Amino acid sequence: MAVSEKFKELALANGRHVSCKIEVGDKIYYDDRILYFNLSDVTHPDWFTIGTTCSNEFSFKVIHYEKPELQTTVKPFISFDGKEWFCLGIFYVSRRYVRGKYATFVCYDKMNSLGVPLSDEITDEEFSNTDTLLNAVCKQVGVKFSGNCAKHTAFKPKSDTTVRNVIGYIAALNCACAKIDKSGELVFKEYKQAPSEETQRLSVNNCFHVNRNITRAFIGGIRVNTGTEMLHYGESSGPSVVDITNPFMTQSVLNSLGKQLKPFRFYGAEIKMQGLPFLETGEFIQLENKNGSLTPLVISEIKYHYDGAFTAELFSKNKYVSDPPVGKQAFESEISKLWEFVLENHPQ
Repeated sequence: MAVSEKFKELALANGRHVSCKIEVGDKIYYDDRILYFNLSDVTHPDWFTIGTTCSNEFSFKVIHYEKPELQTTVKPFISFDGKEWFCLGIFYVSRRYVRGKYATFVCYDKMNSLGVPLSDEITDEEFSNTDTLLNAVCKQVGVKFSGNCAKHTAFKPKSDTTVRNVIGYIAALNCACAKIDKSGELVFKEYKQAPSEETQRLSVNNCFHVNRNITRAFIGGIRVNTGTEMLHYGESSGPSVVDITNPFMTQSVLNSLGKQLKPFRFYGAEIKMQGLPFLETGEFIQLENKNGSLTPLVISEIKYHYDGAFTAELFSKNKYVSDPPVGKQAFESEISKLWEFVLENHPQ
């Protein structure tokens, strides 16, 4: 969802004023009734990959008006001037706990309910390619897809395959992760280009604490289990290999995905910071350091917390090793390995 430049300016300011409201069905909870809320926005639950379909969670505690029904629609909003309100997502009540005048609610977005079997009414023609199949499954579950979907060959998967599975398979073929965005629509977060100086920046001045990995992540290979065979691109083993399961994958598509992902280089990080609601998981950013240098990151997860102040934890997740050493570094690495071998085989 787009925000104005004024909204961004106020969000990034020090000493900003924050207001919150939560719509629960036809009731609205303002700051005077909200004790806190937590919002977890996830695209990469473990490390950078493609084809994920994560559900976002929103939990909050309020002085309640009444106990809402399960699946009641919940919309949290943030404002920095009391005029422009930004919706943090659309969620549905999954669990509720009431004690006296206080109520705690746990809610999830639409993705959480998409683990349903594929409809028998999907035709053979709709199964012919991923574009028509995506339209059919979105129609089945009442979700609007916002974006473009490449046409690849599809077919009827195993009987226990869910709508959520199929969305993930198709997202991976588009070199993307699937998620429900803040407006409640299904989107693909595609990886088309590596982080550059034009990528959105996050200043360390808006961060309380930054913990970065000292090594840079890279995609050395992709390994795909189609259910009938194993497909490989690049390296076939090691920490730089991405593992996915996708019955729609072919070697030609995998080769194309591998070339698209190969340029990516980014660092892992855990950052405690101001809550900046316009940041999107699944996207790349540049962390602007105090000396002016830029550190490329991928936003894997953001955890927001509100209790009068609006803060966040941002995670750039990777499991990969650094680029292979060259020159003097390579020589020192080999000497280090040789010394370790000597110590192991000739202990004092």
